[in-house]
Amino acid sequence: MIFGSYEEGLYQAVMNNPPTSVVPNSYAKLAYEPAGIHADEGANMFKHGDYNYLFYSNGVCCGFDTKKPAAGEEYKIKVCRSKAGVMDFRDADGKLCTEGGGTIVLESHDNVYGPGGQGVYDDPTYGPILYYHYVDTTIGYADGQKQFGWNKLDFSSGWPVTTAADTTSTAQTT
Repeated sequence: MIFGSYEEGLYQAVMNNPPTSVVPNSYAKLAYEPAGIHADEGANMFKHGDYNYLFYSNGVCCGFDTKKPAAGEEYKIKVCRSKAGVMDFRDADGKLCTEGGGTIVLESHDNVYGPGGQGVYDDPTYGPILYYHYVDTTIGYADGQKQFGWNKLDFSSGWPVTTAADTTSTAQTT
């Protein structure tokens, strides 16, 4: 089980079988942003090839219509990976996720602002899909105006890279 959010970092705990409780003393820190507001949350683990990829949101997520964060501090999607899938998650530069590492997978660009709240799904037709919410700057910055988006992921380099979004499939979130 993966859990955690702002301030304390992202953790993993081993579940008992059946998964109704956590194995005592099995907590492991997976990611932590030591700088600023410690804004890591929404972790999602995805196994691809020999690696377990830890996708998570980093930055300020909400309230963009009333207080827009400084450029680069808004939500973005990061990833680290580990062969074991327990601890030792590192970014593409080899920096530990527990020491502020994290390779950016998707960040603000064009009319897409503050993407996050992500997950990864292995679609039988398209392969790995990164799905997320974002602000479409042509629509508005309020939390209730966020949109749903998705991109295919290309792992050919060993790291997930987004390919062009299918903009015909976006829908407003509630």
